[in-house]
Amino acid sequence: MITPNKVLSLESTAMGLLPILMAFGKSEIQLATLYRQSEKHFESVDQFLLAVDVLYVLGRISVNLETGIVSYA
Repeated sequence: MITPNKVLSLESTAMGLLPILMAFGKSEIQLATLYRQSEKHFESVDQFLLAVDVLYVLGRISVNLETGIVSYA
């Protein structure tokens, strides 16, 4: 889930996990490295990718699909 509701707490949603990804914010980092460093906070790769997608849509990161580099805004 992306947003919390009556059943899901903020910490278990993509919105609640965004600060974890932002804490690893360097100027640039490989997507695979970012996942390895933060994987203990996510239940699955799908949840990680959803959080990355949300950050991308919000304009907080950009992702170069050719190189796999995540750049923080």
